[in-house]
Amino acid sequence: MGQTLSWALTDIRTHDLTDLIEEVLARFLVSSDSPRAGQPDKSDIQRAAFWFVQAELLKLPAFGIQMLLRDLGRLDALDAAPASDPAAMPLAIDAARIPGHLALALAVRRAGPAVKSQGAAIVGIRNVGALGVLGCAVRSLAADGAVAVVSANSMAFVAPWGGTAAAIGTNPMAVAAPRANAVPLVIDYSTSPMTLAALRQAQNSGGALPASGAVDRAGQRTSDPTKVAALLPEGRIGSLTGLAMELITGVGVGGRMPAGAAAQERSALVIAYAPEAMGNHDATELCEQLTRDWQGAGGHVPSRFDVLPVNRAQLPATISINSETLAALHARR
Repeated sequence: MGQTLSWALTDIRTHDLTDLIEEVLARFLVSSDSPRAGQPDKSDIQRAAFWFVQAELLKLPAFGIQMLLRDLGRLDALDAAPASDPAAMPLAIDAARIPGHLALALAVRRAGPAVKSQGAAIVGIRNVGALGVLGCAVRSLAADGAVAVVSANSMAFVAPWGGTAAAIGTNPMAVAAPRANAVPLVIDYSTSPMTLAALRQAQNSGGALPASGAVDRAGQRTSDPTKVAALLPEGRIGSLTGLAMELITGVGVGGRMPAGAAAQERSALVIAYAPEAMGNHDATELCEQLTRDWQGAGGHVPSRFDVLPVNRAQLPATISINSETLAALHARR
């Protein structure tokens, strides 16, 4: 599903919306009381549904229910194929047949016990569709005391710093750490200041882009969203970050997608570890001190995740959702 044609909003009880998303995702449960390794369970569905609602609360509908509907459309278009053998890739999840959020929730679930028992965890995700707001995933792990990193690759649509053609994806990454007497500190960003969702919205609405944000097929700066051939990176550091994420996920885990590639699946990597396993028993206080030092030096500490509920009980009573999006979600029940 692309961007909706109407901006009419409707209010719905937040718990009802969460239940509806869980009902839609329930079709991906394995019909067994003991799911096989690498298969989602009910807790993964609950976590993924909670992340979708959090994206809506962040006023990021293109990364919320709209993204779920697009990913379901991707899965509808796939031909039937046998499931992969989990034993063939013990550190990775094959997400070819499940929504991206559900695969990421499964990776977080697998990482949690490993962090507690072994001190660290690393989980790859292959053949995955849309992953949504990565900050929600690292926040879940940091809420249990871990320092966590999630990175993802995507289809090449961002030019290198100083370049004129697409070479890497928006390649988002997120990092989180627990803080003393506060919710986890979450950093979530991508290689380009403009997302593909924002580009699609501009293309559908006819709005103009910042002239410094994209180039056309001739490599010239353009503000016309219909002529965009590549987005420009967030400076040299954003460009190198994108290259690093491509090495870690697209090359290391698999799923490297050059410009013009037909494949739509990407890869992701979840890394989490317990500071105590490193002999560090002061991580939460150190994170709080870092926050104060950063602010004292004039820096901005990301805080948009701070207002999000940490569990279902803290969700607001109602939420406003695009009417057409909500109707399309009901149709998926």
